[in-house]
Amino acid sequence: MPHLTTFNDLKTLLQAGFEDNEDSLSHFNATYSTQLKAYLIESNLPVKDLPCPSGFGHWKNLDVPHWFINDGGHFPGSLFLDTTRERVWIFYSLLDASLSDVTVDSWINDIKGLDHCWLSRSQLMHFGKFEEWKERGIGLKFTDGLTPEENAGNFSLKAWYGATRQIPALDDVLNIAKKKFAIYSARWQKMSGGSVTISAEWYSNGKVTINRATDVDEVMLSISDIANRYEDAIFEATEIRNSKMGAFELDFSQTIDLEAFSHTVAMGRGTMNLWLVETESQSDFKRFRGIDLHTWDRVFMDVGLNYAYLTIPGKGCVNAAPRIATIQGEDNAGRIMIYFDGVEMFA
Repeated sequence: MPHLTTFNDLKTLLQAGFEDNEDSLSHFNATYSTQLKAYLIESNLPVKDLPCPSGFGHWKNLDVPHWFINDGGHFPGSLFLDTTRERVWIFYSLLDASLSDVTVDSWINDIKGLDHCWLSRSQLMHFGKFEEWKERGIGLKFTDGLTPEENAGNFSLKAWYGATRQIPALDDVLNIAKKKFAIYSARWQKMSGGSVTISAEWYSNGKVTINRATDVDEVMLSISDIANRYEDAIFEATEIRNSKMGAFELDFSQTIDLEAFSHTVAMGRGTMNLWLVETESQSDFKRFRGIDLHTWDRVFMDVGLNYAYLTIPGKGCVNAAPRIATIQGEDNAGRIMIYFDGVEMFA
């Protein structure tokens, strides 16, 4: 793996990879470049208390504040952590895709207080507000995570439509599907002078893969843009929860199997990270209380056929709301909107 000691070394290496510059890569003992991957991590912890992912040595400060590199262990110099923000960190990886995902997932699962940043539809589609960014593809998913595998009806669509969407009836298909299904990925290209300067795919669990780029600063700024938006959403949701002492409302586009949901959360399993006990049950409604395994804070949920109310009392972490909305949406609830007192959250 590359030998890096400064933040400028990191940027120089990434720039060389974008340009496929063999001479610059060899300067860092790198024989080839991999796609840059970054993960937005929601944290309730100070970075000084955190170990590196298992087997990857320890975090070592770079020469700029709040930036760290893995030192020692497997693949030293392959992981970077930007802790500039209080609640949303950016975890950069130069590992191959499969190892990178497993490493980040294991790190988050092993440490109480860390979570993915679960991007809403609005956050995934954020770049569409800017003229220079063009949407080039989208992924929709319905994995039927509550039904036994032999009876599950799953749906997955990943449409890559490149520089043109002039495919007969494609817009009709996408518009109908978007109304009902959760978006789990969106591919964007940033254009300048008719050329692509960034090609990136964002995923609902806060991951971004940079498929192509020409300028490392542009790439880091675009990732930081989403990180800042998500942290702002965390603070806004926390403030409104603290001042109004109410519940987050989740509106589903699909019908929930309440019995299957109750069985899943009672086992404390799955990526929703909830361990709940059913306290009240009707044919079209169930009430739960329990804990969010992310922080071991108390949570309360009232779940209907196509809605839920999530109460996070005290100083509980509000990141539970987008996590439940994203995972529940992709598992069995389709498109989900999050509100608090009539105001859309995490938009």
